[in-house]
Amino acid sequence: MITRRTMLGATLALGPASRLAAQDYPGRPIKLIIPFTPGGVTDNIGRVFGERMGRELGQQFVIDNRAGANGRIGTDAVAKAAPDGYTLLLGGIGALTIHPNMMAVPYDPVNDFIPISLIATNDVVIVINPGLPPKNVAEFLAYCKANSGKLQYGSSGIGAPTHLAAELFKTRVGFDMTHVPYRGDSAAVMDVVSGTVDMSFSTISATLSLIRSGKLRAIAMTGLARSQSLPDIPTLDEAGLKGFSADTWVGLFAPAKTPDAIVNRLHAATVATLKDPEVRDKLVAGGNNIVGNDTAQFRAFLAEETKKWGAVIRAGNIKADG
Repeated sequence: MITRRTMLGATLALGPASRLAAQDYPGRPIKLIIPFTPGGVTDNIGRVFGERMGRELGQQFVIDNRAGANGRIGTDAVAKAAPDGYTLLLGGIGALTIHPNMMAVPYDPVNDFIPISLIATNDVVIVINPGLPPKNVAEFLAYCKANSGKLQYGSSGIGAPTHLAAELFKTRVGFDMTHVPYRGDSAAVMDVVSGTVDMSFSTISATLSLIRSGKLRAIAMTGLARSQSLPDIPTLDEAGLKGFSADTWVGLFAPAKTPDAIVNRLHAATVATLKDPEVRDKLVAGGNNIVGNDTAQFRAFLAEETKKWGAVIRAGNIKADG
C-alpha cells in the first residue's frame, strides 16, 4: 500500500538526483527553437542571443528554425519536449498571447511552459506616406478623426501584432479606418511608400532605413518608452493616450516541469548575456529594447498581454487567418 511516508520517501529520493543533474547542466549542446524562418526579427534576436548564451554556459546553442502556422508549430514542439533544459523556445507575442484568443492551439500557453525571461520588446512605429498633411502626433490624431472611414492602413496580416496595435489605436482614438492585410511588414511598408495605403503600424526593423531616407514619415511609437533607435519620435502615451502599449516581444521559455535549478541557471545566463555591451548594441540596432526580467515578472506580463489582446480581438470580432 502506498502511504504518505512512502510518497515522501520517494520524493526525497528523487530530489538529490534532480539536483545532481542540474549541477552538471549543461553537459551537451542546447537546442533553441525559433518558430520562424531565418532572417526575421525573432531569428535575428535569437542568433545574437544564442551565440552569447552558448559562451556563457560553455555549450553551443544550436538554432533550430521550426517555422509554420505563424509560430505555433515551433511553440508546440517545445511544449512537448523533454523538460531537461536542452530544448528551449524563443517565443513571441503571437503564438503565446494572441493566437490562444483567436483559435484552438495544440498547447497550453500558461501550463506547458516556464517563462524564463522576457528578452526584448521590438518597437512598433506608426508610419505614413510623406505626402499626407500630418507632421506630428497632434496633427495625425486630428487628421484621423476628421477622415474617419476614409483612411487605409496596412499590417503584416490578420491577427498579427501590428494589426492588433492598429485596432487598439482605433478604439482608443474613436475613429474608423480600413485594414489592408499583407503577408509581412515589408510589403505593407512599401505600399505606404507608394501611396497605395495611407499608413502602417510596422516594426521599426522594417521601417528604419525608409524613415531615415525620408520615404516614410514616423509619427509615433506604440510602446510606453521612446525607441532607442528613434529617440526623437514620441510615444502615443506621451501624446495623451495614457497607458497605450503595443510592442512586439520575444522571450525565453522552457518546457513545464524543467527543474528549478536549471531554470535558475538559464535565467542567470540570460541576465549576463543581456548585459553584454556587444549584445545590447546589436539588439538595439535592430529596433529592440532590452528587458531581462525574472520568471514572476514575465508571467505577470504574459497574463496582462493575453488579457489586453483578448479584449481587442473580441471587440473587433477578429477571426483567425492561418
